[in-house]
Amino acid sequence: MYPWSEHDKSCRLPIIPPDILKRFSVHGVKDTRFAGCARLLQAIWRERRGLEIGTLVTSDGEVRPLGSRISERAARAGCAFLAPDIAKIVRREVAYREVGALIEEQRLWENLLSSQGLTFNLFARASADRAYATRLFAGLFPDLIADVHRVIFEHSPGRGDGRYLGDYTAFDLFVAGRRRDGALAFVAIEVKYAEPMGWRGRAGNPRYRELTRACALHVDPESPQLFTEPMAQLTAEHLLAATIRSEIGEGVQGAFVIIAPIGNREAWNAIERYQCSLVKKPEMPFMALSLESIIEAIRKCDDSSLANGLLERYTNFEPVRAVIDEWEPFTTE
Repeated sequence: MYPWSEHDKSCRLPIIPPDILKRFSVHGVKDTRFAGCARLLQAIWRERRGLEIGTLVTSDGEVRPLGSRISERAARAGCAFLAPDIAKIVRREVAYREVGALIEEQRLWENLLSSQGLTFNLFARASADRAYATRLFAGLFPDLIADVHRVIFEHSPGRGDGRYLGDYTAFDLFVAGRRRDGALAFVAIEVKYAEPMGWRGRAGNPRYRELTRACALHVDPESPQLFTEPMAQLTAEHLLAATIRSEIGEGVQGAFVIIAPIGNREAWNAIERYQCSLVKKPEMPFMALSLESIIEAIRKCDDSSLANGLLERYTNFEPVRAVIDEWEPFTTE
């Protein structure tokens, strides 16, 4: 299940020394090993572009610089996004978001680590160009998608609707289209970048247990682990995808897909655990794809400029390794 090898040095990331964290103003934040490297990578990316540093308000009210954020002025200019056309699409999508959609605008525009920002950087152009979207998603899911009709960000078919989960669970991206035979099809996508699979459990929601029994996705539908970290979010969104298929009716096919970078081992550990909880061939398929594979799929759509920008911004950790290689401990006499 893991998309990496322990012996593949290209996937091994360092623990960032405190001196370097302070030098790039990314210290004082609790991060996993991958998140620490990703935060430093964003700080290096920001500095290389001459973008003004943003700030963090600590729990005790202190305001201090944080290298993985950009200033409000840079954020308003759309500098968190990889091209002006992407920033323009994001502004439109935010303005026309679904009722109840959870979009933390300050985080989206200022926090370079935002997985929601990553989702827009990956797929904004697909939402604006149906032909491009069809090439991209038909390439990624050839047995499921032949023609894309809509690409929707932060989507739920019915927030609070008892026909579904009865809460506000939503997908980062929802792709609706048709298969080669003309049948309706969809792909429901969750995107992770630096964050682990921490998510508040939903064991207290009786609708969830009702659905684990009815949807028959899991080997043990009564397992309490399905509703606790690190599997709770995967369970919820997988159930939501299954109920969408059930509500649409006969003939529709779908898949629930999670995307995460190779280096985010906490996310992949959770993915493997969840995979092991599933029956052999669930009626609603579950798929896990690396962020790196999505970037290469974008490249194959003749969007090399965007692919290169995504690689530099999110998955090429050579700048981090270079900083480590050049580092010498700060000493005082």
